[in-house]
Amino acid sequence: MVTTEIKKISNCRKELNIVMAKADIEPIREKEILKVRKSVQFPGFRKGKAPLAMIKKSYGQHIEAYTMESAVQDALEKAVTENEIHIVGMPDAKKVDFNDDGDLTMTIEVDTYPDVELKNYKGFEFIKDKYVIEDSFVEENINRLRKQHATKTEAKGKVKDGQIVVIDMQELDQSGAPLKGKKYNDITISIGEGRFDPELEKQIIGLEKDKPTKISKEYPKDYAQKEMAGKKENYEITVKKIETETLPEVNDEFVKKVNPNAKNVEDFREQVSKSIQHDYEKEAENRFSQELSQKLIEENSFDVPDVLVENYLDNVIKDVKQRDPKADENSLREYYRTDSLANMKWHYIKEQVGKDENITVEDKDVEEFLEKIENEEIRKIYKENEAALNEVKHSIKDRKVHDFLVENSKIKENEVKLD
Repeated sequence: MVTTEIKKISNCRKELNIVMAKADIEPIREKEILKVRKSVQFPGFRKGKAPLAMIKKSYGQHIEAYTMESAVQDALEKAVTENEIHIVGMPDAKKVDFNDDGDLTMTIEVDTYPDVELKNYKGFEFIKDKYVIEDSFVEENINRLRKQHATKTEAKGKVKDGQIVVIDMQELDQSGAPLKGKKYNDITISIGEGRFDPELEKQIIGLEKDKPTKISKEYPKDYAQKEMAGKKENYEITVKKIETETLPEVNDEFVKKVNPNAKNVEDFREQVSKSIQHDYEKEAENRFSQELSQKLIEENSFDVPDVLVENYLDNVIKDVKQRDPKADENSLREYYRTDSLANMKWHYIKEQVGKDENITVEDKDVEEFLEKIENEEIRKIYKENEAALNEVKHSIKDRKVHDFLVENSKIKENEVKLD
């Protein structure tokens, strides 16, 4: 018989005071005695036939150590099973001993999944951007596509605004001598686009190919970067190539090249507009979701076991290291720790909202999800793979909880014109 008294240390840590009756311990002890008896041989006795008293005398310490270890494991397993406690990480045994009656008593602290008691998660006010896409903004985006498909021809003469130049750039010291390690070759600049330093760009206009020219840049005394304030940088510029860019006309030929699904120029413009609208709405939705999660985390304080945060971090770091094997793991762990803790808390908040509001995933929800998958093979994988199907159910429930929180928030739209 195992009895358990549970004390709550925090919302994710519990103290278990467990007592295992002597009657339940004796079978464990006897089992180990017989196990030892079968494996040892004493002089004058066949293997496995030595008297039990001799076994206990010679191997008593080993038997008692095993008995206690096995009994503790059995008692803890029964305690957590009977009381539906979900342990994370390793249990921390604070006290283990036999009392005068021969019962095994133990005090063990364990980390558990957080007990989340939500105080506030409805009625919060948020401002969400609503974008109005002006025709001029659509044209600007179309012009970017035109530039991607532009034709370039080498130009003669001096550099003009709107041209593309390729330069070599050597930084000089105050005496005009080249600075070692400060030469930059094959820099491509689109004159007038505003991506290059405007003060230097003005001095490149009017230069000729293959004629080294000295230019400079002076920083004001009140410049934000104090180490550069009041200083002057000197360069020698050599223009290696000058190109003129010719943008294609927006006609049916251009449309078919850029977007074969567009029926004509008008349809193409409409699709570009819808694409912009979709991208900005998605961005606004992501910002809102971030604000929503931050607000609910602030309003509902609880702890998450370190081991869960560390496990989450392990997966984050694994993903980053796959992209950048040279990344320092300790630096990554420190950088992502705060976000990882927030993500874990947001996960448990949504899980608790689902429980409190009886939000469930019905068969029809899964069927609707699967019907949207056009590829029959992929749909079949989901249907036949239980793990994949559980992921789908989790995703659906997550979306349902999110929608519930949105419906129970006070959202004011802020109109933003993109022109």
